[in-house]
Amino acid sequence: MALPTTFGIVGAGPAGLLAARAFIRLGLEVELLERHSGPGGLWDMNNPGTPMYSTCNFISNRDYGGFIGYPMPAEYPLFPRWDQIRDYIRGFSDAFGITPLVVTGADVVRATPVDSPEGRFWRVSLSDGSQRDYRGIVAATGGQWQPWLPEYPGMEDFAGDVIHSAQYTAPETFHGERVLVIGAGNSGVDIASDAAAHAERAFISTRRGYWFLPKLHDGVPSAALLSGDLTPAPDSPLHGKSLQEIQDVVLGSVGDLRNYGLPQPDHQFGATHPILNDQMLHYMSHGLLAWKPDVVAFDADGVRFADGTREDVDIIVMATGYSAPIPWLPEGILTYDGGFPRSILGALVEGQEGLYLAGALHFSGNTFPVFDQLVQLAAHDARALVTGQNADNLRYIRESYRPDLNGDASYVATRRNSNQVQVSALHKVFAELHSRFGISVPGLVDHDFYRGQLTTNTAQAVAA
Repeated sequence: MALPTTFGIVGAGPAGLLAARAFIRLGLEVELLERHSGPGGLWDMNNPGTPMYSTCNFISNRDYGGFIGYPMPAEYPLFPRWDQIRDYIRGFSDAFGITPLVVTGADVVRATPVDSPEGRFWRVSLSDGSQRDYRGIVAATGGQWQPWLPEYPGMEDFAGDVIHSAQYTAPETFHGERVLVIGAGNSGVDIASDAAAHAERAFISTRRGYWFLPKLHDGVPSAALLSGDLTPAPDSPLHGKSLQEIQDVVLGSVGDLRNYGLPQPDHQFGATHPILNDQMLHYMSHGLLAWKPDVVAFDADGVRFADGTREDVDIIVMATGYSAPIPWLPEGILTYDGGFPRSILGALVEGQEGLYLAGALHFSGNTFPVFDQLVQLAAHDARALVTGQNADNLRYIRESYRPDLNGDASYVATRRNSNQVQVSALHKVFAELHSRFGISVPGLVDHDFYRGQLTTNTAQAVAA
């Protein structure tokens, strides 16, 4: 039998759509298997299991956080609402001709490698009993669909409600309640801020202090300043300063976190994901939200903390993160670290020809552009399978290329940091992929990289 030439992409969220575009750009055929009703992934609140909530806004900014080659509309706010991001993702899918390639209601239950005399391919079984064969598979199922819940003594005795942040949908949930949020990721502090504004009493519990960044500094997105994406204007006090000097100024604008009722960080900036939020500090400074240390135990009516204090609470929101299992792959295909699959540069799987990952790394930076850059390696490897082009370089990368992705960062030893990498280290790798291995990798401002791929009915509108 002849080997199939189409590649199956499991998931039509942002990572899956970026994988589709990258594969198509290299002349490969793709089909996207999406268990929900269409493109959008977790940004569509109608998708069962999405962690999206009504008050969620994009943590990256409009001008630097969008898809390469497809800028966000200028009329969007600097930090767009969840529904604007949903519509933007769908527009991206339409603009690059990906939407017709999406098979909806396609729930993958198994993907198995099949070794034939002609070579390996992958057989995918769907929940409706049908099967599809692909030359390779891209797992683009996202990292925020499987909530991770720690266990505490006495949880079974607690009479109130315990939910994961993935189950939270709107602040109306908190009216008249005493609310505790456990965890201070960016969604955790959003939800704690909602509780501060709507609950009778609100608390947030964390194991340590964290670095807080204002969303804007000097009227521009602070994260873009710290990453070097945005150069301070000539009339800005930051103009001509180094990135380290800019970092010192931006962090200094927040000041001593103890003034807000929060502990100071116990780690260097960058050793874990910083928090980009202004609201929580506002509510802390106005006494509408109180910080508590780590939880020790639950009882029937409340929670005890590591400092010996106790609070009566009605609702506990576990903003404790996620695991990212891929249960439809046979056992042993992947290895996991802290609940996340290990990979080669977030794209290839060691020893597994034709199996790719998209959106598999954590980093403090703009998600969509970096996901796009990472998936270029998968696309080039897939093309090598079909055509043999650049096969020797791709073979070397699979077998031997293991660059340092941490750079000068020393991460706090937490579950959340198990697959954390440094964006500046990734940029060095992207440059080497291009110069040494002939793998083209777009940069954040390379909007012409995909321009020729736009479908004719949308190219003019996007260019405008």
